[in-house]
Parts: sequence; C-alpha cells; structure tokens
Amino acid sequence: MNLSDLKTSAQVHDEQRHDPEFRSEWDRTAFANDIALRILRYRQEHGLTQAGLAREVGMTQSVIARLESGDQPPSIATLVKLSKGTGMGFNIKVSGGAVEFIAA
Repeated sequence: MNLSDLKTSAQVHDEQRHDPEFRSEWDRTAFANDIALRILRYRQEHGLTQAGLAREVGMTQSVIARLESGDQPPSIATLVKLSKGTGMGFNIKVSGGAVEFIAA
C-alpha cells in the first residue's frame, strides 16, 4: 500500500460520522481534543517539549501528555494554571449539557 492510498482523517471521519457509537465518542471528546490541539500548537510555536511546558506552568510532563491525548477534558483549575503560566486564553461555553471551546 502506498501512502497516497491512505485515507485522510477527514475522509475517515466523514465515513464514520453516521455511526452512533463513533458519534457519541466524537462528541464526548470534542472539548478535550480542542484543548489538546491548542496546547500542542502553543508548544510548537514556542519550541517547547512537554517537559518544558510543564515547567512553565507548574505541572508534570505526564499531565501535559494526558492533556495532549485529548481523552479526558481538563478541569477549570487546570485551564487556569495553563492560562496563568502561558498567557493563553480559554473561552468556554457550557450549555445544554455540553462544554464547547470557543476560539479566541
């Protein structure tokens, strides 16, 4: 199989989006994934390792790794710590039983 034969993540998502189990998991992790991408982008833009970011915000590398996995949503206290240590802002909306990250 050639690399060009592989489907993109968007193609896979489009094929799976009608599967109720997939949709449920996608919705459950959407907020955590949005935050994970924001943290990854910050690290890349600032040339930081997970350990470097952890030192910057007063956390451990393993906490940063868990945040970047996007499996579980961060607590408000964690977002406060990240914001204080990096200057990042996190605008979130809690409505209808869901949490949504709103890009700043």
